[in-house]
Amino acid sequence: MENTLYILVLVLVLIFGCQPKVSQENNHKTFGHETKDNKEFTTCKTNNKFTSTNLVSKSKVIRTYVSDQECLDYDFQTNLKNGYRLDYRVYTESNKKDTFQTIFLMKDTIEIKEITEESSYQTLHKNLGYIGADFDSSFVFVQSFGSGNPHVFQLIDKHTGLDLLHGTWVDVDEKEQVLLYLENEHEDSEKLIVYDVKNNNKTIIEDIYKYESKCLEFSPGGIRDCVSIDSVSSSEIIIVIENESNDHKIKCSR
Repeated sequence: MENTLYILVLVLVLIFGCQPKVSQENNHKTFGHETKDNKEFTTCKTNNKFTSTNLVSKSKVIRTYVSDQECLDYDFQTNLKNGYRLDYRVYTESNKKDTFQTIFLMKDTIEIKEITEESSYQTLHKNLGYIGADFDSSFVFVQSFGSGNPHVFQLIDKHTGLDLLHGTWVDVDEKEQVLLYLENEHEDSEKLIVYDVKNNNKTIIEDIYKYESKCLEFSPGGIRDCVSIDSVSSSEIIIVIENESNDHKIKCSR
């Protein structure tokens, strides 16, 4: 009898002692923030009120946005003229383990367009993109990749969120709505272009290297380091090429 009772107790211990522990996880996800010395983690709460569904490869993918403000700090300004703004968001997707970040163009509370591609939450905000210049009906959205590297940009229409043009940033006069940029940098078809956004007028500056300039000759950034907008009036735009002895000035009609 004693042996039977001992065996019964042993069986009960084995059954209940091997039950899996119930998870204590709540509706929080932990995302990493890079620091110089180590990886620091912050708990970010997801908010199911902002869950959206997309069809990907015939299966539903649930995008869940993070609601914790601590995880939604964005390094740059978000307000644009005429009631437009950028909305920075962090999210997870049901079919992926990673966490992502993105930016939407908004008009007041109306969502116009998602203007960035899928980007890891670890990506620096300057790589993701920021407002470089704000015009009346469009804005320059810039991506920077470190000192000395070119800043690429898209000129985005505020009404539709569509790209009007793209290139490499050189200079801008935000007040007069004039953009100076390179098209096809480092290619045989490279062009320096003055775009008068206000009047929708483009001027191509031909053969920029014909001008004598030690800056153009020796600067690692070439045109990006040596050419700028000097002044803008109602009738003309003056571009200046840096030179040691005497700067060269080029006049373009508006």
